[in-house]
Amino acid sequence: MLFKILIICFSLFIFNNIYAQDKCELDSTTNLNIFKKDDYKINSYKCFSDQGIYLKNYIENSNYKKLVNYYADYSAKEEPELLAVSVYKNNRMRRPILITINRSYYCCTPQIEGHMYKVGLYQITNTKKGINLEDITNILHEESEGFNGLAEGKVNYKYKDIFSIKKWLESNYLKNK
Repeated sequence: MLFKILIICFSLFIFNNIYAQDKCELDSTTNLNIFKKDDYKINSYKCFSDQGIYLKNYIENSNYKKLVNYYADYSAKEEPELLAVSVYKNNRMRRPILITINRSYYCCTPQIEGHMYKVGLYQITNTKKGINLEDITNILHEESEGFNGLAEGKVNYKYKDIFSIKKWLESNYLKNK
């Protein structure tokens, strides 16, 4: 009998954890000009889970919604944030690139203080159903993430703003196309 009660309690615990949904709230909205003025927007949702706070970033318009990326850094001191969003267009390219920069803040330890950055790059294709995003972040190799601050000396991350990423795309990505 005790065994059956333990099985029932364990099953309820597992069932509750499997179907428990994290609570999310809209944190920020950024209007985008991909194919025409304000045709899409990025909505960043702050979500609360047992592990901590994380971000879900969606691209959407009135009849389309798609998850762009998910960003979590549970060991950071402060909540993660969607720092910047932009669309890179160039006359030599047929498809624009969506750029996202997420960051989190580390502090209060003797060894480390500063921001951790994560860049996302997505090539955009227009389709009848909306848009398709191809994750091309790997073109930055290990430079898609980095730290800026103090970590046993001063550390500088190159791609912590949209301008530096667009400059890199202009001089590196377009050469290989």
